[in-house]
Amino acid sequence: MLNFFLVNENDESMYFVDLPGYGYAKVAKSERDTWGAMVEGYLAGRPELKLTLMLVDCRIPPTESDRMMKEWLDHHGIPNAVVLTKTDKLSKNELHKSLRTSAQLLKTKETIAFSAVTGFGKDTILKIIREAIA
Repeated sequence: MLNFFLVNENDESMYFVDLPGYGYAKVAKSERDTWGAMVEGYLAGRPELKLTLMLVDCRIPPTESDRMMKEWLDHHGIPNAVVLTKTDKLSKNELHKSLRTSAQLLKTKETIAFSAVTGFGKDTILKIIREAIA
């Protein structure tokens, strides 16, 4: 299922679209397998798409599915950023290691650390979103 969220900011409207996860979701593998075509169908050939945020749990090294998604986004020229979530669960040293490992495995220059609990990284994410839609 695709979930659409209408966001109104500074007299401008935009949609945030939540796509299904593909990693550790607790659903039947047969159902999860159908998500790939749905996600690709949504993302491909969508000129109004300004940015894709790839959310990756910082406590787990990026999976093969994460690597495949990042490669697919890059191959199709879809603007994207990698956000490591749940960063409040790691020590500073563990977080730095996770950021480096994720950047290497996902072949990206930058990964953004974020915690929904503490709000850490929120300003960075908002800045990237604002730059993408400007």
